[in-house]
Amino acid sequence: MTPGKVLLHKDFVFSDGSTKDKFLVVLGRVDDVVLAVKTTSQGHRYRNDFGCQAGSRFPAFFLTQGSCCFPKATWVCLGDFYQINAANLYGNLTQGRVYVYGELAAELLRDLQFCAKGSDDISAFAESIIDVSLGF
Repeated sequence: MTPGKVLLHKDFVFSDGSTKDKFLVVLGRVDDVVLAVKTTSQGHRYRNDFGCQAGSRFPAFFLTQGSCCFPKATWVCLGDFYQINAANLYGNLTQGRVYVYGELAAELLRDLQFCAKGSDDISAFAESIIDVSLGF
């Protein structure tokens, strides 16, 4: 799974056990680990300024409607980073639980990746996955 892919995950399981259809953005991949972040179109916690909001209480990257493949203005949430087993992800793709919805343009992806690296919530391992994707 390449960085920049936008996935629609049917019945995504949240940390509280609830499920909902959710868009995810792939930030990187190393070996059998795919690093992804979830998105939201519910902006009550976020600013409406396009781009990086990593220094905010709720770190995010704001994508205005029409700036990419999302149907609405969307915040890429940078407070939770999901390390997904690549084999499980591909299994979910073939079984129809996950769909490739679109892809971010290379420049937009790079801006998002650098923004994610600036989040206080990113682990060293997650940051290293992004670094590999960026060629560091």
